[in-house]
Amino acid sequence: MSKLKDAALKTTKVLANVERFPLILYKRILRLHYGLPKEMRTIGDQYIKSEFRKHKNVSPEQAVIFLKEWKEYSTVLSKQLSSRGIVKGILGVNLNPTLLDSLQEDQLWQLYNLKLEAEKPTQNDKSNKSDH
Repeated sequence: MSKLKDAALKTTKVLANVERFPLILYKRILRLHYGLPKEMRTIGDQYIKSEFRKHKNVSPEQAVIFLKEWKEYSTVLSKQLSSRGIVKGILGVNLNPTLLDSLQEDQLWQLYNLKLEAEKPTQNDKSNKSDH
């Protein structure tokens, strides 16, 4: 009887964690963003907030894909922000061409706009140019 109770308790905990996983992942990524340069952090925070809001009520199949990709992002970012990763000085990864080919038109536009936002000169860049 004790084993049955233990199994039921484990199942309940797993289900509770599954329901909370998106929030846990969201908070983890925001914490990871603290390690980014200020401009990147601002863009990253805005982007993740927007994406998680947009995907709040998607189908379970879409949710699995969405969360899998954000989990992968958090894993890569965590490695890059670790002490060994910082020494290499690399942030981000190149997009897989197959993934790029599979994106829908609106996703490509979103990616393009994100690229433009990321490449905008920062306030520091503007002030350095005016000093010269």
